This record gives sequence, C-alpha cells and structure tokens, in this order.
Amino acid sequence: MRSEFDREIFAHAFRLMLLPPDTDRQKVLSLDVEISPKSWVSQGRDGFGNGYFYGTAAEGHRIFTAHVRGRVLTGPGEAESGAGQDIYLIQTPATAPGPCAVEFYEGLDLPNGGDALTRAEHFMAALRQTLRYVPGVTDTTSSSEAALKQRSGVCQDFTQALLTLCRMDGIPARYVAGMVTGEGQTHAWAEVWSGGDWYGLDPTWGVRVNGDYIKLCHGRDCRDCLLNRGVYSGPAVENQMITVSVKKV
Repeated sequence: MRSEFDREIFAHAFRLMLLPPDTDRQKVLSLDVEISPKSWVSQGRDGFGNGYFYGTAAEGHRIFTAHVRGRVLTGPGEAESGAGQDIYLIQTPATAPGPCAVEFYEGLDLPNGGDALTRAEHFMAALRQTLRYVPGVTDTTSSSEAALKQRSGVCQDFTQALLTLCRMDGIPARYVAGMVTGEGQTHAWAEVWSGGDWYGLDPTWGVRVNGDYIKLCHGRDCRDCLLNRGVYSGPAVENQMITVSVKKV
C-alpha cells in the first residue's frame, strides 16, 4: 500500500487492516511488515474481532508505504465457525434496501424452502445476471441501492448487494475484504450464516470461496473493512494505491 500526498504532512496516525486472521479456513505461517517512514507501531483488535496494525509517523513526509509479506496456509474447507451473527442481520446505510432492491427481491423466483446457503446462492446467481463489472462508477461511500439502480459496480458493490438481499431474507451476512490468487488489487466477497457456520460466496464471480482466497477482515459493509484509516496534520490531498500479489507455493 502506498499513499502519496501533494504536500508534506505531520503527526500521521494510522490504522491498517492488513493482518490476516487465523480461521478454520486459513493459518498464518509467517508475516513481515515494513512501514515507511519509521513509525511507532502496535497491534489491536476491533469490535468484529479483526486484527490490525496501528501507529504514528511523527516526522514530516509526503509518501507513506506499508509492505506486508507472508505465507498463509489455506485449506479445502468451506465453512468458518463463529458467533455474534445477529448483528449481521441489521441493514446499514450502505446496504439498506431502497425501491430498486425491493423490486429486485420481489421479482426473484425463490425456491420453496432450502437452507440459508442455498437461498444465498440463488441471490448470487441473480445478481450475476443483473450487474455488470464496471470500475470507476462507485466508491467506498456508494450503497447497494445505487449499484442496483445503475446495474453496475465492482466487487464491493456486488458484495453489498448480496448482503442487502440476504438480510431482507432473514439471513445473517457479512462483508469480507481480502485477497485472491493472482496479481491486482484487494477483493471483496460475502460470508453467509447457514447451519451454524459461515460460508464464503463471491458474487463477482458467482462461486463459493475456496483455497484461492485469503481473508483480511470482515464487517457489516465495506466501511467497516477499509484497509487504511488515519488522520494527519496539514492541508494535503492523498492519493492511495494498493497492489496485491498472491502466489501458490
């Protein structure tokens, strides 16, 4: 991750969601973090159980970088155990259904019965037939209603639309930020609560999450999973770039 500022900043306090958790699906074998400029850094945990790095870069700077390298063992299992699922039934401003979401949901030919995972996969398939992947038409403040109205967006929007539909159907669902095998940027997908476990669904590609995926954090929507938050002193404008490389070894 690299942030460039158009002028020098000072007293930069940051929180980085770049700490992969140990779960039923993945085990962190090694992790190395380099932050520049030299900063005081520690670790914490948020209310959703996500680990993160936080710290302060006191000296003036115009470039801030965080390089995270490591090895993660991912398994073939699909499910992740957990608790506290009730909070993921509550819609947020980013997932609250508007007229487009209500019309979409009511127009679905839902199967009679079926477990939560089966119904969530039905929603995922319907979204794949409706939304187009178009970068640049949304940002981190965009809602699922906006994506459904314009029928386009990126992985964040596909995921938040799936959360909206699942919660409308009474299925706890949460947003996940992470990485997938290959070169590019970070990725987003959903986890749905079914039969006492969390199952990962990637609505952008219309598949269940497998060993190619590495989770970084989860929350109610994308705003709970912003990888970089911070404050600094100075009237600078920030330009942030995140690149990811995940290779199988």
